[in-house]
Amino acid sequence: MGTFLQIFWQSLVLSLEELRAAKLRSFLSLLGITIGILCIISVRTAVNSLEMNIQNSLAQFGNDILYVQKWPWIWTEEYPWWKYLNRPTVNRRELEQVQQRTTLAKASCIMFMAGNSNVIAGDRVAERVSVNGVSYDYNKIKDMDFSEGRYFTPAEANNAQGVALLGAAVAETLFEGRSSVIGQEIKIRGVKVKVVGVLKKEGSDLFGFTQDNNVLVPFSYMSMFVNMNGFDGDPLIAVVPKAGVPVEELKYELKGVMRSIRRLSPYAEDNFAINQVSVFTEGIASIFSVVGIAGWIIGIFSIIVGAFGIANIMFVAVKERTYIIGIKKAIGAKQVYILLEFLLEAVVLCLIGGIVGLLVVVGLIQTLQYFITNVWESDFKFYITAFNLMLGVSISVVVGIIAGFIPAWSASRMKPVDAIRSK
Repeated sequence: MGTFLQIFWQSLVLSLEELRAAKLRSFLSLLGITIGILCIISVRTAVNSLEMNIQNSLAQFGNDILYVQKWPWIWTEEYPWWKYLNRPTVNRRELEQVQQRTTLAKASCIMFMAGNSNVIAGDRVAERVSVNGVSYDYNKIKDMDFSEGRYFTPAEANNAQGVALLGAAVAETLFEGRSSVIGQEIKIRGVKVKVVGVLKKEGSDLFGFTQDNNVLVPFSYMSMFVNMNGFDGDPLIAVVPKAGVPVEELKYELKGVMRSIRRLSPYAEDNFAINQVSVFTEGIASIFSVVGIAGWIIGIFSIIVGAFGIANIMFVAVKERTYIIGIKKAIGAKQVYILLEFLLEAVVLCLIGGIVGLLVVVGLIQTLQYFITNVWESDFKFYITAFNLMLGVSISVVVGIIAGFIPAWSASRMKPVDAIRSK
């Protein structure tokens, strides 16, 4: 072990001396490794960060929530659009049947989303607001924190009472400067409702989805100002499983319950869709895997160029130290020690290039994160994982072993007499 450490230290010293003695040659040789690691790790970091930000954005819809509705989220050419159009929409009666018949569901509610609505309070207008009608159990599907006020009571939710919950951005737009907005009246498409709660600000995600620009009203009251049976109407029933129940088991049960509710024969096609967020996350993962492969291809070409540069440095080092190799072998140095000396030197050189590449990646990511957060005011976050950093180091080590093996092998096979005569 002591001999190995001595060889390692000697190789490190010789590598640094080689860099200092031939700065330009060493810089050009290490540049390929640096660029290769930079390409691979930066692309992996960007792809991983984008994928995680998208998944976090989609997570607000619930990875374990099933959505029963008329239209599927993913279309196929095998099913003509007019068959989807002729499907019935879900309704409160079906929600009640789902609640009674499902045994694996923790909670379920019916929802309707009416986007691009104007909400008015006095002379102030909040534009492009998403007005969502929800049934009482919505708070069991979606976690909500209130800055003031409360959630709907069962009577308000079930008896079509004109009450509303405001998102933080809507409340700020309509009632800027007021210490409390509870009890204030707003108009949604000309219909008056009373504010009973204001949600805490949560910020927008990568797609701009946020509850800050939403207004929630009881589903039973939604029909006062929205035609939920129109062409654009597509209410949905959201169902979340009990703790420990796999989503696929709930999906199987829910499908049977919906077919029973709609009295479909065993051979009839489903006239409803059961959607879940995983259809998007799975598609995103496949897309990003292709992008990641492209990054690997670009990086590998750069690393190959760098490997040839390292091999060139090592052949030159062997040539310059042939006489010293002969002296070492003449006084008893084994072939394995000569092999390790030059092999470790190649690995150290590659590690230096790889570490420089990783430092450049970290610097670029931190700079981009600063501009994205402070200048562009976006919530996008970069994730520099320990796995990617270790991957960069591992690639450097492997390239050093591959690039340095042939020069190290040729040095270890030299005959002492011939090596000493070379001077």
